[in-house]
Amino acid sequence: MLSGCSEDRPTIDISGTPLPADHREVNWMEVLDNLPKDKNRAKQWAHLQSAFPAFWQAWSEDILQLGAAQDTLTVDVVHDFLTQMAPMIHAIDSTSGSSEVLQGASNDLHDGLKRLSVIDPSTPMPDVVWMPSGFNFAVYPGPDWLAVGLDWFMGAEHPMHAELPPTKFPAYRLARMRPDRMASEAMIGWLLVTYQDRLPSAPRTVDMWLYWGKIMHTAARCMPNATPAQLMNWTQEEWDWAVAHERSTWAEMQPQDRMFANSPRDVMRWFQEGPFTRVGRVPQDSPDRLGVFLGWRAVEAALAQHPEWTDADVLEWTDPQPVLRAYRP
Repeated sequence: MLSGCSEDRPTIDISGTPLPADHREVNWMEVLDNLPKDKNRAKQWAHLQSAFPAFWQAWSEDILQLGAAQDTLTVDVVHDFLTQMAPMIHAIDSTSGSSEVLQGASNDLHDGLKRLSVIDPSTPMPDVVWMPSGFNFAVYPGPDWLAVGLDWFMGAEHPMHAELPPTKFPAYRLARMRPDRMASEAMIGWLLVTYQDRLPSAPRTVDMWLYWGKIMHTAARCMPNATPAQLMNWTQEEWDWAVAHERSTWAEMQPQDRMFANSPRDVMRWFQEGPFTRVGRVPQDSPDRLGVFLGWRAVEAALAQHPEWTDADVLEWTDPQPVLRAYRP
């Protein structure tokens, strides 16, 4: 019954859900490529500022830390960045930033955001920015916009990865930097930020388990064409392993001292990225973030028992007890 997730509910109809009239999608690669050629610093600054003021500030001050967005001298640092990162810019143009890949990801992401607005009409639909991030951020949500780092999705085997520091980009992370994950990773990033107020200030393992379960259920409903493995950013083999070992993994997680632990280190062992899930007797051939997987499966189990509960209801859950009672892998 739970070989996949969200299988029994009909796909959300978005035929009558257009993008907002003021919705914007900005390709920051094109903005940079269209900088005025006369090297007039003031004109170039005005070009960047007018393209998307809020994002220009975040990109220059936070994402790349080039300098103050209101300082025209920051334009010189932008040029230094473009010179130093020219191989990355060129690689993006032929991979994740190509028109075909970008159009497909854009369509998938926009459709996902429309489905989210059907589930939760109070949630704003963010503007979308496709950016070069200097390998700093795969997804960077703003207050009402969502930026996606194209350099993080150039392909698992891209030769440029050999130049990245292995301490920041270990093999398991490089294997996930695939163009087909771009829209789903952006969608999940937006969900995590949008609904982070559902988490208590000092979350226990059970709180993170429920939160991630809700996020992954909602992501699956918003991105129905993505496989469960893609949504987890796993290979199909990793998904199959998790399904085959679901009961034994749950046996490791469900004891009271683990499920209700509140030490951040103990909690995050279940949810952090890594080569495998480093908890108890979970073997090293496991995929990482098995707490996310178990939370997702538990939410689906609860919905299977209570078909009257809606996708909107799921986002409002704060009490883990009904989900704990429903989950019997």
